[in-house]
Amino acid sequence: MAFVSLLFGLTGNQTLVGSIPLDALLTEQTELSAKVSAHAVEDGSTITDHIACEPEKLTVSGVITAASIFAFGSSGRSKLMAVKDALRQIQERRVPVTIVTGSDVYVNFAMLSAKISRSPSGEQLSLECSFQKIVMVTLREGHLPPANVAQSAKGKAGQTGAKSGKVSDATATDVPPAPVT
Repeated sequence: MAFVSLLFGLTGNQTLVGSIPLDALLTEQTELSAKVSAHAVEDGSTITDHIACEPEKLTVSGVITAASIFAFGSSGRSKLMAVKDALRQIQERRVPVTIVTGSDVYVNFAMLSAKISRSPSGEQLSLECSFQKIVMVTLREGHLPPANVAQSAKGKAGQTGAKSGKVSDATATDVPPAPVT
C-alpha cells in the first residue's frame, strides 16, 4: 500500500507546490543563511559585529506521473502538460506561492527556478524547484515634536518629511528584531 500511496498521493502528507500536487516528494532542502559583517581595523584584526539574516531558501524535488486514480478524469499526458503549464504560470506571473510538504508549510515563497525533466516513456515528470522567501517591507510613520522639526530641517536638508514633522521608517516583516546588548 505504501508504494501505491507514494505514486497516487493517497496519504494526508501530500506535497503541494502552489496548487500542483506531487505524486512523490524525493527531497526537501531548506537553507537558512546569514551574512556576518567584516571590518578590518588598524591593528590588522577583523571586527565582526553584525549578523544579517538572509531570506530562507527551499529546494524541492519530486515526481509527477501520468497515472491517475480517477478512471474517467483527466489523466495521462494531459496531466503532465497541465503541470508544466502551471509552473510556467507561476514563473510568468511572479507571484509568491505556498509550498506544503509533510514536515512544513512554506508561505510567501517566490520560485527562483524549475527544472522539468521528462522520462523516456513520457509517462512522468521529474521536478526540481528552488524557492526563496519573500520578505516584505512595511512603512511606519511617526511625528516629531515641533521643536525637533526645525532641527531636522536644518541638519538633513532634502530629507522627505523633514518640513512636515513626519519621519518614515521602513522595516522588514518576518525578520526577528536584533537582540539588544
